Amino acid sequence: MRSLKFLCAALVGSFLLVACDQSGPIKIGFIAGLSGPGADAGTDALDALKLAAQQVNGEDGINGRMVEIIPRDDQKTPEIAQSHVREFKRLGVDAVVGPIISSIGMAMLPVINELGVVTVSPTISAADFAGFRDNLFRMNSTTRENARAYARRYIALGHERVALALDGQNQAFADSWYREFLLELDALDGRVVSKVWINVDDATHASAAAELLRNNPDTIVLITNSADGARMAQEIRKLAPDIPLAAAEWAGSQALIELGGEAVEGLELVQAYDRYDTNPRFQKFIKDFSDMFGRQPGYTAVLTYDAATVLFAALRTKHREQSLADALTNLPPQQGLHQELVFDAFGDGNRNIYFVAIQDGKFIRVD
Repeated sequence: MRSLKFLCAALVGSFLLVACDQSGPIKIGFIAGLSGPGADAGTDALDALKLAAQQVNGEDGINGRMVEIIPRDDQKTPEIAQSHVREFKRLGVDAVVGPIISSIGMAMLPVINELGVVTVSPTISAADFAGFRDNLFRMNSTTRENARAYARRYIALGHERVALALDGQNQAFADSWYREFLLELDALDGRVVSKVWINVDDATHASAAAELLRNNPDTIVLITNSADGARMAQEIRKLAPDIPLAAAEWAGSQALIELGGEAVEGLELVQAYDRYDTNPRFQKFIKDFSDMFGRQPGYTAVLTYDAATVLFAALRTKHREQSLADALTNLPPQQGLHQELVFDAFGDGNRNIYFVAIQDGKFIRVD
């Protein structure tokens, strides 16, 4: 019996030594859609996290520990995302960055809470995430702020009859965006004249375009990723070359312009950063990202770099007895690429937003 007690004590002691070991790397899991339509958003986010890790590692890491990124492709599939969270737990990650879309965030939420895996999403914005104390921290504004801003803008422009295309592959975001948009539009005496789902059943982009135009809307809003937004714009332009088009903020990557071509000229959307900001911190990020990856960063890159900023700061300053979730919640405001970054008591962030239009193949800010 005595030898058994000794063995148990030795095992427990060994476990505590391993658990308290601060000499190994800080492991950060990353999860996003890295394949299929819209994969550019996930790739941009991953590359921004790689850049942030390289920079902090070049300055002796976080309290002397190097940052190691462990990336995984969620394939926009809830079950795959959940399995990656469980894998991250087995691998002993310190935190997870991601996901990019709200539907995957909704699938991950019960698992990260069950396993206690602190997760910082740069971009998810469905209003259903807000106001809960859990292990999911969000950098972005919610659809409540963004979609309602769209509704106010279109009423101000005299576009009272609106048609919407919604992407069934990100239903949590699309439903939330539509609900908030409709509430504000109704309050301003506007009207949604048609609503069409894409990427569900056997519906084609061409048939969806025809349905959107059936009731003669003043404008069409595409609540889609960049690739599907580009395809929808092309099909709509075949039938109605001059109708005003808009897209939800989710579509706002460079791929929208590259894939959409002439069809997306004039299209408006909100972005969560000012790509023409001249402040030195942002300009250095642009240069460093371009030098490392040979292209300009998109909105997911900007928000992910900001996510890394607050996550690394919390890891650097948290006390041994303090949970990472508490460290993030209590973290003083951190300077981001455009604005101060801070979480409220529920782990919710907030972003400034800017309306832009595509003009001559570029995103140009509009008032």
